[in-house]
Amino acid sequence: MRRIDLSKLRAFYMVAREGSMNRAAVKMNVSQPSLSLLVGDLEHNVRAKLFERTSKGVHLTPQGERLFIHAKKLLEEHEAFEKVFFEQDDEIEGELKIVTTPYLGSEWLMFKIKNFLKTYPKIKINIILREDKDIYIEEGDIAICTPIHHQPHLIQHYLFTTCLRMVASPDYLKKYGVPQTPEDLDSHPIITYGGNSYNPYGSANWILNLGRTKYAASRESYLQINSLQGIINAALSGYGIAEVPDFPGVLRPELIEIKLNDTMPQFDVNYVFHEKRKNSKILNLLLKYLQK
Repeated sequence: MRRIDLSKLRAFYMVAREGSMNRAAVKMNVSQPSLSLLVGDLEHNVRAKLFERTSKGVHLTPQGERLFIHAKKLLEEHEAFEKVFFEQDDEIEGELKIVTTPYLGSEWLMFKIKNFLKTYPKIKINIILREDKDIYIEEGDIAICTPIHHQPHLIQHYLFTTCLRMVASPDYLKKYGVPQTPEDLDSHPIITYGGNSYNPYGSANWILNLGRTKYAASRESYLQINSLQGIINAALSGYGIAEVPDFPGVLRPELIEIKLNDTMPQFDVNYVFHEKRKNSKILNLLLKYLQK
């Protein structure tokens, strides 16, 4: 009787999810040849070709797609049960993987979890930093990010709302003046998150279109960097006026906020996890700490 080895099924699932043998090997901390061997053995066992290999990665065959649906359901349920099962009543311990954006993970979260880790010293935290568009809940236990839409299987708890602000250094404003109207921004160098690219901390560079008519061309960025900390540093160094979210630690005393209108774009940050983990003690304990 033919059987599907669970270790090989896990290897297949990771390759299919990542769309690349190399990326899956890195995530699983195994060598690419050994992972390829596991997948090859699985294809031999099920007597079906599961992947189409291309120069850009791998794609599932129809048989592979069928097996992936089964593997995803089986492995996600097993991992959810395993994590809840080992959360003992007398002493909570285990590893908690949190997927979030670079600034939220390295700045905001670092200060918020300090007391939590003191209270539960046997819980180990693994923070995985990703751009908001690259956050996948399957990569961790929790995602801290903007709302994930059209995913009814996810439980999303509100953490806080943040607004976008315009800031500059005192030296810059002393030398070049404080803008009084949105149109004044046309004569100032603008610092943005990656130009017109996706901004994981709010709108797609709202400052470039502030005060412009619907059909007018956007302003051009003077300096672009896909790092919120980089934007803050550029503003502190006097490169120009920057658009930043008002996360804790961003609106620091060394920066002056420029207020040109009352309507600031805002967005929510949520605490997200799979509905199968709704009874997890660790996840719910951390949620209470972060909501304080």
